[in-house]
Amino acid sequence: MKRHCDLCEHQKLSLHKGDLCGVTNKKPDFNITCTKIEFSDNLLDILEDILVDYEDLKLSKNKVYKNFIFGIIVGVFLLICGSLVFDYFHNNGDRVSYNKDPRAFFNYMAFLLIVSGSFLFTGYLFIKKSIKNFNNYKNDLIFTEKSKKEIDEILKLYNQKYIYKIDFDKEIHGTQEIDVEIELT
Repeated sequence: MKRHCDLCEHQKLSLHKGDLCGVTNKKPDFNITCTKIEFSDNLLDILEDILVDYEDLKLSKNKVYKNFIFGIIVGVFLLICGSLVFDYFHNNGDRVSYNKDPRAFFNYMAFLLIVSGSFLFTGYLFIKKSIKNFNNYKNDLIFTEKSKKEIDEILKLYNQKYIYKIDFDKEIHGTQEIDVEIELT
C-alpha cells in the first residue's frame, strides 16, 4: 500500500500514525488498487529522478566497460612487470654477497622489494578499483531498474502509462543541464 500512497496526492504523513489517506484520515485500506488514488506531482518527481538515473546509467555503460577492461589490463600488466622485476633481480642477486658486504646486500634487497613491490601494489590497486567501479555501476543499475519496475507495476494496475523524453545537454564546468519531459497517458 505504501508504494501506492507514495505516488498519491492524498497521502498524509503522521509521526504517530504513519501514512494516512487524506480523504478518509485513516490508514489506507484497499486490496489491489485504491479507488481514491490521484497521481500527484510526487509521481512525476519520483519518475523524473529514476528515469534520469536510468538513462544516465545506460549512457555511461560503454565508458564503464571500457574503464573496467583498461583497468584490468593495466593492473595485470603491472603485476607481470612486478614479478619479472623481482625475478630478474632475485636471480641476479647472487653477485651481491651477504658475507662480503652486508650493507650492500641490505640495500639491494630494499631496492628489490621497493621496486617490485611498487609494481605489484599499483597493479593490485588498478584491478581493485576497476572491479569496485564496475560493481558500483551494476548495483546502481539493478537498483534503478528495480525502482522503475515497481512504479511501472503500480501504474499498470491503474491502466496508466507514461512516455518520456530526456535530453542531456553538454556538460560545462561540471554542470550539466538535463531536459526531462514526462507525460502520463
